[in-house]
Amino acid sequence: LDAAKQHPRQIIPFGSVDLDAPDVVKQVEELHAMGYRGLGELEFVKKPYNDPSYFPVYELANQYSWIVLFHTGIVLRRKFDEPEDVASGRMRPIYLEEIARRFPKITVLGAHCGNPEYEWAAEIARWNPNVFFDLSGSTLTKMQARLADFQRIFWWSNTGWQSPEWQVKPADSDPSAFVKIVFGSDNGLGGIEPVVKQYHAMFDACGVPEHTRKMIMGGTLAKMLRLTDGH
Repeated sequence: LDAAKQHPRQIIPFGSVDLDAPDVVKQVEELHAMGYRGLGELEFVKKPYNDPSYFPVYELANQYSWIVLFHTGIVLRRKFDEPEDVASGRMRPIYLEEIARRFPKITVLGAHCGNPEYEWAAEIARWNPNVFFDLSGSTLTKMQARLADFQRIFWWSNTGWQSPEWQVKPADSDPSAFVKIVFGSDNGLGGIEPVVKQYHAMFDACGVPEHTRKMIMGGTLAKMLRLTDGH
């Protein structure tokens, strides 16, 4: 937060909370009061993301019109020789659909595009104007030899099969399905450049239009965060 105050054009603070913490609602209220702009990455939950016990947090995020970043798909294992109450199945992208519909003022971001449930992630993004995904993590590495497959997953560019919401509220009036992706990285600052190159390799493999590339690499998030200069 101190860094964000010193560099407001470069750093926008998001709060990381444990959705299962008994005081999580109070934590969220405090983060909002301090000037935080959203939550995430949320992960390692004890119940599926759409469990009603988490709704008070989402209700606040909806009230604040926050961005909320959810881990989706396979998750790392921290402990190897003792029990661990962690399950990737609680963090499937399908659970974000209900959150997006119940809390329409939340901008829902799904980290990792549901890895490996990419098709579910894309279809949820297609029908919900407040849902986006990133391709951070291992996806662009493991699919480097078949990046063109994303044309099949994000299939509805310039077609008549776009949802009614898409027709009314597309991201920056961009007709490409790929505009539902935003840039994200699991790497530290020193590892960002290789990830940027992976994104551009995917753009080239899928013929992503130049305008859409600019939206993915910052334009969409700038609009979400109401950054007036687009950066």
